[in-house]
Amino acid sequence: MTAIPSSAQKLATKFNTPQILRSGWYATWGISLLMLIISIYGVNAQRQALKTVGKDAAPSILTAQQLQDSFADMDASLANELLLKPGANRQVLADFETNRKKIADRLVAAARNITYPEEERIIQGLQLNNSAYLLKLQSAREAHKRGDLAGALNIYQSAATLMDRDIIPQAEQLGRVNSQELEKSYTRQRFTNGGIGLAIAIVGLIQIAILVIMQIFIYQRMRRVLNLPLLGATAIAIVILGYTISSFVGATANLKVAKADAFDSLYALRQMRSLSYKANADESRYLLDRANSPKHEQSFNDKVAKILTIPPNLSIENVILNTSLDIKSGEVTGLFTNALNNITFNGERKLAIETLRSFNDYLKIDKQIRQLYRSGKVAEAIALCVGTNPGESNWAFDRYKNLHTELMELNKKEFEKNIKLGNNRVENFEIYTTAALGSIAILTLFGVRPRLLEYL
Repeated sequence: MTAIPSSAQKLATKFNTPQILRSGWYATWGISLLMLIISIYGVNAQRQALKTVGKDAAPSILTAQQLQDSFADMDASLANELLLKPGANRQVLADFETNRKKIADRLVAAARNITYPEEERIIQGLQLNNSAYLLKLQSAREAHKRGDLAGALNIYQSAATLMDRDIIPQAEQLGRVNSQELEKSYTRQRFTNGGIGLAIAIVGLIQIAILVIMQIFIYQRMRRVLNLPLLGATAIAIVILGYTISSFVGATANLKVAKADAFDSLYALRQMRSLSYKANADESRYLLDRANSPKHEQSFNDKVAKILTIPPNLSIENVILNTSLDIKSGEVTGLFTNALNNITFNGERKLAIETLRSFNDYLKIDKQIRQLYRSGKVAEAIALCVGTNPGESNWAFDRYKNLHTELMELNKKEFEKNIKLGNNRVENFEIYTTAALGSIAILTLFGVRPRLLEYL
């Protein structure tokens, strides 16, 4: 308690009273301006990071991955259609049409949210290649209706090559462009947050210290017990420092939850979803393009390994048990493992376990399809592959897909909630801060000026 009075006493011995009062007045105004600049800069940087993550990059990443889903599922629907007699399965035709419309809508959504220069070129390429794919598809359908199965297969192979070589890579590139920008923005913000927060705290405390020293100086030199304007300025300075730090730290925490907890899980799940659709297309290609069945089977297995690889010494039940007990299975790898190791929100663990079980059920049916095919029961293998009844492949895939969607939606809601909370924390920040710091400057003037007039 003696440090501040001592400082005030030292000032009094070096300078006369008007000089000290004017210095305190000008210092308070200068510190208020500096506080305003630093805090607005920090909050604007935080707001920009929230915008980049929540509005610019993340929606475009998800749209790009959804495009991959729809392209792969459309290809699988075409393969299933060519496996059957023309018009034999209306659900297959309906699935194809649903995906075609989804692709059109998502290309429009991607075009409306162009933020970075590379995106426009990629989207134009996707539109052109999608049109070329649809033309090939129509030719394959016409050959199929004529009974020209070899011709239909040749055209489908050409369409599949276009899908694998150009369309899917372009959709992946669209996601990568936005993912890189998201990571850069988030990393940059994390790097600068500590320095800005420290600067705000130091400048705010200096401002409070100057006001307190002035109050003590006036009490000691002029025998005023309290200078009410300076007391009000000090109270506002304390409140605005708390508000600024709370807004800044709170928005930082919301950004972290949105990016590191919610979006990272959502991104792994979306990548897993895209691979699942591509693997499902490989399952149909395995039966349609029989000359290349080993290649399609290997492609299926490669994608499944990227989704989840369980070593021989563990079973799916071991992984489920470890997940339920929040124990990380170190030997298990894949995108699903990334999501399992980042479980954060209520209900997420249960949904993850149910999704894992449903994925395993789908893989069991896939093995049955291949066993039937190898034993010469091709018709039964095709029926099991395209079937939608319980115990059939498309039924199992849809069940897995629905649970997987719930798991993604849970993380997506948390992501959107925290982006919104972060933005709410800094909403109207400039107005409140400018008003508060302006009030401090005016109250300082009202507190000091009458004392200065006493020396005129």
